[in-house]
Amino acid sequence: MERRNPWLTYAAVMLFIAAALYVLWAINLWSDSAWVSDISNGVLGGKGWLWGLFDAALAVVYVIAGKSLLDGRSFGRWIALIGASIGVVRWFYWMAFAPFLSLTILAMLFLVIYAVLVTWGEEPAR
Repeated sequence: MERRNPWLTYAAVMLFIAAALYVLWAINLWSDSAWVSDISNGVLGGKGWLWGLFDAALAVVYVIAGKSLLDGRSFGRWIALIGASIGVVRWFYWMAFAPFLSLTILAMLFLVIYAVLVTWGEEPAR
């Protein structure tokens, strides 16, 4: 019995966690709550329902990508790599405001990038 690469399992779990957080964020926006962020002056104005729809769609993509990673397919690798890369840029911006949180999340994101890149050419476990 072959075992799945633990690095890919880590990256898939991170995608599932990100999906769950996006679902929570979408619910927050749909309920018109401002407990985390007030987006009324944002790009779409007070259209929180639209941002909620975007976040819900992103959650679905992350769940599919996590499953794809567990199956050893390239779709999950690409989504994990792109999502983690965008996250790195985002959390470098937050470094001045929340340094310990930023460093922790950056370490996790760099581990996701490492996990995806170091296992790219491997055959999926059957």
